[in-house]
Amino acid sequence: MIHLISDQDAVIEKWRPLLALDHYIEVYRQYPTTIADNPNISIVQTTFIDNNTLDIASIKQSPCRFLIIGDHWSEENQVAVLVAGAAGYCDCNEATSVILKAVESILQGDIWMQRHLITKVIGSLVQLTSIPPPSKLNSAKLTCLSSRELDVARLIRQGVCNKDIASKLFISERTVKAHLTSIFAKLNVTNRLHLGILLKEVDE
Repeated sequence: MIHLISDQDAVIEKWRPLLALDHYIEVYRQYPTTIADNPNISIVQTTFIDNNTLDIASIKQSPCRFLIIGDHWSEENQVAVLVAGAAGYCDCNEATSVILKAVESILQGDIWMQRHLITKVIGSLVQLTSIPPPSKLNSAKLTCLSSRELDVARLIRQGVCNKDIASKLFISERTVKAHLTSIFAKLNVTNRLHLGILLKEVDE
């Protein structure tokens, strides 16, 4: 199930029929105070963040994943919601193929953002997140990873999604996910952004 939360008719008219081809869609024209069913994704218009109807600090506490959509929203705001825990940002006027790819990527557990923002997001998370200092996570610790796990980890560090990692390494997406599970366990991290932070510290 996907919740589409937008106060703009043009957005609803474009996104609802597009997503309804493969998903059950519930549309809200106002941000709901209570939600009976827990959606797989809440697609939320930036309007509700700009007018403080949705406090971005509450995103991290939500059990569902958030895709924030807007009309050329500033990069500063995009970074802020991603750091706050949103699974992605997508311009609401993007091409159909991009919209579908963004939604499917998030459903598969990936993060959706402009590639050039990855470093900014990771940099912000480094400042906010309690992580091991560089002296405790050096290149020697990465020796616990297999060569293929190192390949996957380096591509995650570059912001490559699971599907593209599978294509680059000539393996299946299921194998990519298995490698990620192993990497997270060995390095004691919980998600791909945390992994990116740790690898950034090693690189520095």
